[in-house]
Amino acid sequence: MRVGISGWEIGTFLIVLLAGYGLPVLFTTTGPDAAPAGPNAGIPAACEPGSRTGHANRDDSVRSSDGLRLLVRTPSDYDPTRAYPLLVVYPPAGSDRRQSERFYGLTTEATRRGFIVSYSNHLPLSRDAIFSQAKVSATVAARFCVDTHAIAYLGHSDGGAMAEGIPAFAPAGGPPPSAIVASAAGITFDDLNAVKCPPIRSILIVHNHKDRRFPDFGRGTAAYWGSCAFCKPAHLDSLTYGCHDFSGCAEGKRVTYCETSEPHKRWPGLNPFMLDFIEEGVAKSQ
Repeated sequence: MRVGISGWEIGTFLIVLLAGYGLPVLFTTTGPDAAPAGPNAGIPAACEPGSRTGHANRDDSVRSSDGLRLLVRTPSDYDPTRAYPLLVVYPPAGSDRRQSERFYGLTTEATRRGFIVSYSNHLPLSRDAIFSQAKVSATVAARFCVDTHAIAYLGHSDGGAMAEGIPAFAPAGGPPPSAIVASAAGITFDDLNAVKCPPIRSILIVHNHKDRRFPDFGRGTAAYWGSCAFCKPAHLDSLTYGCHDFSGCAEGKRVTYCETSEPHKRWPGLNPFMLDFIEEGVAKSQ
């Protein structure tokens, strides 16, 4: 999936143009606003003062050991001694970290709910890309005070493939996620079934079974995760549009499949539901 020219890119171009002519610059490139999470967000006294050097609100200077560029957003009232849950957002194909932030539209609400949110640059799908993107959570946790028992992965298209694929193929890359949200992901049942089930508590798969790029992939991967969670088999072929919770899952496990009518290139309008799902998933691990 390709994302077109972003507002950030247009704004940057106009700033450079205006500055070159000595005109006042009225545009901003800071992206969506982070929200305050409130004084009770996070785990108090979890990190030593001075041990985390990441910049509050917006830090676009973060790089992994592989040189992968990250954009990290924190609640606007972030306290570097309090441990916050981390939402790792993987980009759709062709998007850099800033475009990804705008594409998903998660920053303001996720930070209001107390999450640190990271966005990484896209890497073409490959084994090396999986291992590189797997380092994001550990990279963020080294610079920001993160509750490593409350991590979630989210992504669309290639990003969804990363969200599902990293726990399966690169589990040692960083702290494991408690919850995963994958939309229109380019990964199949057969891909995942080749490895041991990752110990993920909550999985949300969102897919259009008529997706022209990855047709019916989502139903297959939902069945895989349902099997891993010892849920009862679900008859997803009869599902029209909407969400279906697998039943009979092992204690503490949740697998949900949502059928959408959205075309592949479009992010589904389910952000509040997704964040509710993630909050419930990470709460089980805290």
